[in-house]
Amino acid sequence: MEEIDLTNQNFWEVFGEKLAQYMNLKPGSSILDIGAGGGACLIPAAKIIGPTGKAVGIDLWKNRIEEIQENVKKNNLSNTTAQVMDARELTFDDNTFDYTLCGFIGFGDVFDFQNHKYRRENDKMKHNLRVLKPGGKAGFSTWEAQGELDCLRALLQDYLRKHTDMKPDKIDNLMISYSKETKEGFEKILRDAGFNNIEIFIEEFQIKYRTFDEWFNTMKRSGWILREYLGKDEKDFQEYKEEMLPHGIDPYKQVDGSYKFKKSVIFAFGEK
Repeated sequence: MEEIDLTNQNFWEVFGEKLAQYMNLKPGSSILDIGAGGGACLIPAAKIIGPTGKAVGIDLWKNRIEEIQENVKKNNLSNTTAQVMDARELTFDDNTFDYTLCGFIGFGDVFDFQNHKYRRENDKMKHNLRVLKPGGKAGFSTWEAQGELDCLRALLQDYLRKHTDMKPDKIDNLMISYSKETKEGFEKILRDAGFNNIEIFIEEFQIKYRTFDEWFNTMKRSGWILREYLGKDEKDFQEYKEEMLPHGIDPYKQVDGSYKFKKSVIFAFGEK
């Protein structure tokens, strides 16, 4: 199991580089990174295809596009552009790209991975296939599990039971702060979309937080269910932190005082 120490590594960059490497990109190719975020996958992919290639990143949020553009400048890449676009409504022509990449964009909005059935039409996957050239390859990374967010959810459930009058069934079915997906479900949505030569595997990683406060501050940013159920009042966050958290994550505490959690990542690939 690979360990990612957050003191000197950005786990988004680690996963982005892995997906780019697993794609076996060829120099001079054209690639589209769908939901590119800050460019964690786009930047290493653009370096692999080289100056004769063409890399395009799209994201729904303008601030993420600006972040990509800054990273492009930092890395002196002349082959990379980025633009605001919805993954469900790609405006590129059919058969445009040799490769498409999707790092953690989540498909839980269109497919119920726990009950293995569609919620609605999978426009994201349909457009992904459409813009690929015949024989082109798509690569995906998504979450099977995030230990620290699963822990956060369990602790929040305990807190809500003790400090609110929320109905028990609602607490039991509390959402989690990420799109929790499955290997079987991902194979189905790839196959149903029309992808061939599908390959899927899972890798496990261990994320290390130096201190309890480092973990809690990260959870405040990424664990949106805290904001959903506690609101934005810092006093409520502190009360939750003091009453529920320290003892709750003791099983993850290491001898050196750090905390380690497991993340399981699904990597999936298909060809047109």
